[in-house]
Amino acid sequence: MDDEEAELEEGESDIGETAAEAPGRVASTRTLVDIPVIPFEPPTTGSGHDIGEKQGKLRTAILERVSQNELAKFKEALKGHLVTITLGFFLWKGSTKTTNTRAVKDLDNQDLDNLMKIIFDVLGKGQQGLGLLEEDSYICEVYAKKELVEDQAEEGLRIIIEEYEDEEMQKVLKEFYSKKTKVSA
Repeated sequence: MDDEEAELEEGESDIGETAAEAPGRVASTRTLVDIPVIPFEPPTTGSGHDIGEKQGKLRTAILERVSQNELAKFKEALKGHLVTITLGFFLWKGSTKTTNTRAVKDLDNQDLDNLMKIIFDVLGKGQQGLGLLEEDSYICEVYAKKELVEDQAEEGLRIIIEEYEDEEMQKVLKEFYSKKTKVSA
C-alpha cells in the first residue's frame, strides 16, 4: 500500500467515527484545518430558501468554536494552497417517538451536494464567508460522508482541510488569478 492510500484510509477512519469518538483535532503533516462543529444541525440548501440565513448560522457556529487567532492561522496556512476537503455529516436519527427524523424527513434535502454547498460558501469569500479559501478552484479533491447518530448531542459536521499537491495545477491557477487581478485593477 502506498503512502497516499494509507493517508486516505486513515482519514476515512477518522471521519467515520461518531462525533463522540472523534478527536478534537487531526494530527497530520498535511492537515491545515480541522473544525468539528458538534452539536449542530447541519444546514442544507434544501428548497433554496433562506440560504443566507443558513450560511449565517453555520458561520456563527464555526466562530463559536474557533478563535479569531486560530482563524487567522488557518487563513495563513491555506493561502495559495490547493486543498483536499473532507466533510463528515453526523445526522441525528431522532427518538423512537419521532416518526419523521431529520435525517430522512426530506431525502432530497439531505443529499451530500445540498449539505456541502453551504459549507463551501462559508469557507469562501462571500457575504457570509470566512475567507478561508481564496477561490473554489483551489479545491482539488473532496471526500464526504453522512451517517446517522443516536444522540442529538452527536449531531453536527466536521471540516478537515488538507494540503493537496499538484504543482502544475497550482501554477496554472496562480497565473490565471494574477492575470484576473491585473485586468480588474
